[in-house]
Amino acid sequence: MSGGEGTKLWYLKNINLLRGMSAEQMAMVENHTVMREVKRKEVLYLPGDAGDRIYLLKRGVVKISSLDSDGREVILALLRMGEVFGEEAAFDEAPRDHMAEAHEDALLCIINKNDFLNMMRSQPDLAFKVTKLVGFRLKTIRSRVEQLVFKGAPARLASVLLDIAKDHGVPDDDGVRISIRLSQQDLASLIGVSRESVNLALADFRRRGLVEIEGRAIRVKDPQALRLLA
Repeated sequence: MSGGEGTKLWYLKNINLLRGMSAEQMAMVENHTVMREVKRKEVLYLPGDAGDRIYLLKRGVVKISSLDSDGREVILALLRMGEVFGEEAAFDEAPRDHMAEAHEDALLCIINKNDFLNMMRSQPDLAFKVTKLVGFRLKTIRSRVEQLVFKGAPARLASVLLDIAKDHGVPDDDGVRISIRLSQQDLASLIGVSRESVNLALADFRRRGLVEIEGRAIRVKDPQALRLLA
């Protein structure tokens, strides 16, 4: 079994949920997973689909979203390399209640739900990590809802830009460049406001030297000032 860079095992070792596993445990995971490349905008599952797979994100970015009562998209998360999604299927027989889509070209590792359940039964540490992950995701969503209720558009935008810069940012001499493409509509869907509100807030941030925008690339130039706003 080769573990060199670019192999399935190499990618699996870089999945946060699987870190610390023994060679024997990693071999079990490797034998029960399938690698799949997906293109930007490719839908992985929709609300109502059966929760029969768990996904490990090895490369790229995956968008998790749902629809509000008016049918508008609400982006719940932009997942990065090393993250797991669809894991709630391990605890719930209900169909999916959200959508997963490749926001950028991505490489996935897919595990059948029954195989994943068997792995959790045989590896208590993995079961504990998955339970912890589900709890963390719920806490994150609750925090996002609180922001939408109690903060205005500029504060919400400042907060989400800081979060994205932390997860997908590349520091340089001028600040932190967000490495994924984000339209103003994407940002609006992340913070629950209109695209026009995002446009106004971004224009204000640019005038104040807090951010720099080149097409769909955003650079956070003054994180401290954004934190004060958020």
